[in-house]
Amino acid sequence: MISARPNLAYLKAAWAAHAGISAENCRQTYEEAGISFERVNHSWIVRKDDTQVSTMPLRYTRQELRLGFLGRIEMEARKAAAEIEGVLLRDLDVPEDHVLIVELEESMRHLRRKGSRALAIFIAPTASADLSSRACVQLQVFLDAPRACLFAHRLDAEGYAGTDLLAGCSKRERHPRATTYVELGQHIVATLNTALEQCLGEAREHMQ
Repeated sequence: MISARPNLAYLKAAWAAHAGISAENCRQTYEEAGISFERVNHSWIVRKDDTQVSTMPLRYTRQELRLGFLGRIEMEARKAAAEIEGVLLRDLDVPEDHVLIVELEESMRHLRRKGSRALAIFIAPTASADLSSRACVQLQVFLDAPRACLFAHRLDAEGYAGTDLLAGCSKRERHPRATTYVELGQHIVATLNTALEQCLGEAREHMQ
């Protein structure tokens, strides 16, 4: 049965294998990249150190191997994205007249084409949002390990980023890490709920 949980050990190994033969490492040998091959019948079992990261036919190119890594990575990355999105939809207090946007398909296209490791998530005001309480949140959730970068600002009258809503947060809160993507989502929710509530509270005080 296929697990709905992302295989974090696989993601770590597969991203490392892909990086080992891409970009500045494109001339590196498989041995130098820590990639080994075992022939089984009419296929190669591909491993990064001790973790199986792909299966390839007997004839393949280096580019086909890279694409093979990214194809399997995408499968696991979608599971990670689903875990994060589930936590945010359930527990994040998105302000009234704001919307949560998870750019899953766009992020997956960047993954397939460029090997991008980031899932982009936003909270943005709708056109009807009150000018005094508009906030903009950007999350970069990384798909190689449960970690993220958080940015949150109050928007000024022209729609530009104004007050940093995370100014009082620690580096660990702005750049959370966790052992699972569910736990990472919980860290993100705790930080953003506090920041967004402060933003709304200041807006209410300003209106009184």
